[in-house]
Amino acid sequence: MNEIKEIIKSLAERIDAPEIYLPTYNYSEDFARPHIEKHGSEYHWVVIERGEELERRKTKNVKELLFWVFDMVTFEMAVKLEVKNRIEEEDFRIQMFRIQEELIKKIDPEYEAIIAKKHFKLLK
Repeated sequence: MNEIKEIIKSLAERIDAPEIYLPTYNYSEDFARPHIEKHGSEYHWVVIERGEELERRKTKNVKELLFWVFDMVTFEMAVKLEVKNRIEEEDFRIQMFRIQEELIKKIDPEYEAIIAKKHFKLLK
């Protein structure tokens, strides 16, 4: 688990991600902050709020896990940045999505393509 923790920390530094947006490891802080568990060769992305498990995704693919992490991290960052720099005459999602795409591209250009496709569908 230390290896994945170091990879996430290193990638987070590329985008100056606040630590509070990063997942915890092997324990839940609750309040819907995701955490990562490792069971054998499988990673679990878990979200717990008020003691209730809301989400659990499983993968053996580190790249997929990192996508889940940075999809969430860059979204949180984009929301905060958009609010600070809101363009009143524009649908707020346009700028927010653009910011998220720019941030996640610094992590992996393939992730940007996935996110951009999702955003395009949402704005359609």
